[in-house]
Amino acid sequence: MKIIHNKFLIISTILLSVGVYLYFSGDFKSKSFVQVAYGSSLESSVGGTSSTSTPTPSSGDISSDTAFLASLMSLKDLKIDVSLFSNKSFMALQNNSIKIEEVTPGRKNPFSPIDTSKPINVIAVPKVVTDQPTGITDKSAILNGTINSATGVTDTYFEYGSTAALGTVTQFASPSLVGTFIKNVLGLTPKTGYFFKSCAKINNVATCGDVVSFTTK
Repeated sequence: MKIIHNKFLIISTILLSVGVYLYFSGDFKSKSFVQVAYGSSLESSVGGTSSTSTPTPSSGDISSDTAFLASLMSLKDLKIDVSLFSNKSFMALQNNSIKIEEVTPGRKNPFSPIDTSKPINVIAVPKVVTDQPTGITDKSAILNGTINSATGVTDTYFEYGSTAALGTVTQFASPSLVGTFIKNVLGLTPKTGYFFKSCAKINNVATCGDVVSFTTK
């Protein structure tokens, strides 16, 4: 009786193994499972034939997909290095942003007719500007000026002196292409305050900028 029972178990196990093998082998041969993206295409079809044909994956495609999956898995090993924030160069960074001042808005519709009944405020731009001096030493300094007019300029020069009354006029200084002109003044007194202004003849009219002061070394 025991021998018959053992034979029955052996036969049942063999039949079950064959059935499972046939079941899964037939399932893999069918097209009822989801096929996933070889290359750049991604298909999902459940039962029947998909409207888009799926290329047969080659060994190169499988190796590429495997390498891609391996790259994704390696992302978990990434570490963020925060030592940058304690670096001296990073700590020396400064905020050099420029604050934008509010301005009066213009007309809402620039194409509408100008209302002549309201006064129009026109800001007068100076034609000659006195810039800050450079290259100051104990006995010399470079005086700088700018002309905001490109026409009618005949002469450019500076007036300077140890008092606000100035009194000394330099020789003519030719303006550059960008409208700036300079003059190196020599023979100054060390540790002495001086005043100067830039001037120019525009349409035969002498025009000067504001007075600027400096002190020699």
